[in-house]
Order: sequence, then structure tokens, then C-alpha cells
Amino acid sequence: MNIILGACPEVGRQGMTRLGEREARRKVNWNSVCWRQAALFGIITITSPLSTQAHQAGWKWAASWTTAPQDVFPGSSTPALVNFAFPNPTVGANNQTLRMIIKPDLWSNKVRLRFSNYWGTQPVTLGHVMVGLQAYSGNLVPGTNTEVTFGGKQSVTIPPGEQIFSDAVLLKWVNGEPSEQDVDPVLDGHNLAVSIFVQGSSGPLTYHGTALNESFLSGPNVGDLTADDSDVNYPYETNHFFLIDAVDVWVPADTRVLVGAGSSSVDGSVTTPDNNDRFLNWMSRRLHAAWGNHVSVVNEGIGGDTAAIPPVLPLRQVLPQRFSRDILGVSGITDVIFYIGTNDFGDGVPPAQSIASLQNMVSILRARGIKAIGSTLISNIGQAGTGPATYAAHDEINAYILTPGSFDSTADFFDATCDPVTKILLPQYATHSDPNGTPDYLHLGRAGAEAEANTLDVNFFAPVMRGGNRALSQN
Repeated sequence: MNIILGACPEVGRQGMTRLGEREARRKVNWNSVCWRQAALFGIITITSPLSTQAHQAGWKWAASWTTAPQDVFPGSSTPALVNFAFPNPTVGANNQTLRMIIKPDLWSNKVRLRFSNYWGTQPVTLGHVMVGLQAYSGNLVPGTNTEVTFGGKQSVTIPPGEQIFSDAVLLKWVNGEPSEQDVDPVLDGHNLAVSIFVQGSSGPLTYHGTALNESFLSGPNVGDLTADDSDVNYPYETNHFFLIDAVDVWVPADTRVLVGAGSSSVDGSVTTPDNNDRFLNWMSRRLHAAWGNHVSVVNEGIGGDTAAIPPVLPLRQVLPQRFSRDILGVSGITDVIFYIGTNDFGDGVPPAQSIASLQNMVSILRARGIKAIGSTLISNIGQAGTGPATYAAHDEINAYILTPGSFDSTADFFDATCDPVTKILLPQYATHSDPNGTPDYLHLGRAGAEAEANTLDVNFFAPVMRGGNRALSQN
């Protein structure tokens, strides 16, 4: 697999503007906003034109947001409203515009976007792409919508099975590069809106099913609406991500990038839409409180994922099969946290096989200088289809995770969320995810996700010297 990069010319620091109010997901009077000047277990081959950025000492591209290319739409999910936007999955998007709403973990005035046709069966042409700041719903903050180019051109065609980076994009409304310790207090919590005009028919669309961020779609054959600040011509909403799978930011080279790898608990299943309360989101808040812009947290989870390859695949690819693309392929990666193994029990994978696969992935990371963090599995007592054999398998995997040397650091989710005597999930952390209000004993609610995040060793991410000063943990 190749990842094709557009040309990334060096962009100097320019005069910039910045929002003077913080407001998330709600309609605000933007006229009153204050503005101020200012690659299975292989290595991914990346082809790129020469770039001065690539050779600028002390800086790098780092992922600020990612999602894993999961399948072609509709996969196992067929929401009615999305079917109005894409009435024929074999045609896919057809001369229409998709406005994807994305929450960056770090902000920079210099970004690049990655688009995926990994699971597609025909070339996809992106006729026009723009990126701006979301105001509310599918509406943009006026004056922020910015052109995105590919090798200096407005459009690009992505062959099936490939991903492509845009050129570097200068966001003049962002207050510079994140060279200081503190997270930008104005943009923190806000979202990007990436508008993608699909020229012609895309064919089956590569997508990620569990976005948990509402995005917006035009109808078919409406044309290029990327420049519209209003969402009036985007009548359909979706809880999926289509085509885009990464946003990178230009940051100091010592920035840590923590990648979440695993199944539905990583992906965020049953968490609150648009509230960003996965355990990775809570970890991000803790790490930014301690270390500011020295760390970015991104998500490569897929619901149903397994640590080892099961006899019958539950997904297009499980973690060891997609490891090269989705984990090693994350820009600037320095650390990986695993939450994986629960689905192995039901898919007929012996715990020894799951452990061996985890050991293999950890070895690959360590060989590349990437740190591995293991998180224990929460209690599976009470889960549908479980019994003594699965309880024993669960305990065997957790014992491996907690064994010194298995990982570079551990986060003991089990200890933080389960009764120490009965080993049953504590009720305050359960997700009442069925119509009768019965916990599924598999996914955690908001309080449970926060409890999991609190087990992360924040000091493991302590930054090295930057600008002659060492940041001090606030925790």
C-alpha cells in the first residue's frame, strides 16, 4: 500500500486572527467575536515530492485526529437518513458534497488532511475540498473556510486501495503553531468542518461507522457546495466519517502522539454523541492539563476488533491485519495504548493466541522506538455468552498485561472499575445500553470512561526539554 502525499511547500508564519470566545456546538453571534492579528506488520511506503518542511529540523507532522478506514458503506450499518443521501451504495456519492465535522486534539496554523479510498473499488475524484471552523451544526464561522490543494491543484483522483495527503494548508485564523506549552484556550473544544465535493460517482465509499460526531451531507447531483458557510443545502446528517481519515498538524518534533488501538471501547461505542467522552477523550484532557501542547491523542479503534486473527473474521480486517496501516501509519506516532481482547473470547481465539499477537505488536513498536501501554480488560462477568471459560481467559490476558515487561506502562481499567471482592463491574460505571436499562457489562458510561482515564500514568508522558524549560505536571 502506498500513501501519496501532495506537495507541501514551506509556509511561513503569517499575520493571523483568532476567535475571542469559546462556544461549542451551539449557535452564537459570530459578529461579536473578537478577532486579533497575530505500513500486515510491514512498513508503509510513503512517496512524496521534495519538501522543505520535511527537512526542517525540530519540527514534524503529527496526527491531531484520525479514524480507521473500516469498510465500504453501508457495511453493517444502514441509517435511513444516510440512505437518502446515498440511495445506491454501488454508486456511492454522486456529484455531491460531504461536510465532515472533526475535533482536532491539537491546533496549529498549518495542517494537512488525508483521504482514503482504501476499501473502494474504483477511483474517487475529490473535485474540491475546503476546511473551516464549525460554528454550529453544519454552519461555518464566516471567513474561516480555506482552500485545500493537492500538488497545487484543486482536484485529485485517489486510486482504489490508496490514501492521499493534501498539501500543507495555512489556517490564517489559527493563532500560530503550537510551540508553547499551553493549549490554545480559544480553539480548544472547537471542531473543524472539512467539506468534500465528490465529482462524479465515487463507487462504494470507504467509511468509519462509529463517528459519534454529527456530520452533514448534500443530496445527490447538487454539485460543489464546499464554499457555502451555511448548511442549508446539507439536509442529511450522518454519524459516520466518509473519505477523510486523518488531520495532521505541524508541531515541534518532541510532541508525543498517543494512538488508541483496539475495539469498541476505544472506538467509543455507546458513549454520548458529540460529547467526546470516550476514555481516550478523558485521557486527552488529563494530558493537556499536565503537559499542554506536548501531546496529541488520536483514535484508531474499530468496534468488534480482536487482538488475534480469529477463525472467522468479524470485520474486514482485525488489529494485527491493519496494524501497519492504521497504527504504524499515524503521523508522528510515539506511543500506543491497547484495549483489545474482549472480542477474542466470543470469536474462538484461545488466550495464548491473543497474548502472542499482542507480544508481536509490542515487539514491532519497540523496534521502532514506539512505547506500548497495556490497559486491562474490564470485568466480563454478566456479559452475554460468558461463563467460567471466558472468565478464565479474561483473567489470563489481564495477568499478562500486568506482568512487568509486557508493556512500557499499564493502565489498570479492571482495578478502577470493578468490585474488588466480587470482581463485578461497579454499577455507577455501567452503561445501560438496552431498552430495559440493563447494563451490557461490556461498555462503560461517562463516569466509567473517566475512571479508566484516571489510571493512565500522566508522568509517563512528561516532555523533554523544550525551549530551555521543562513543563511541570499540574496533576
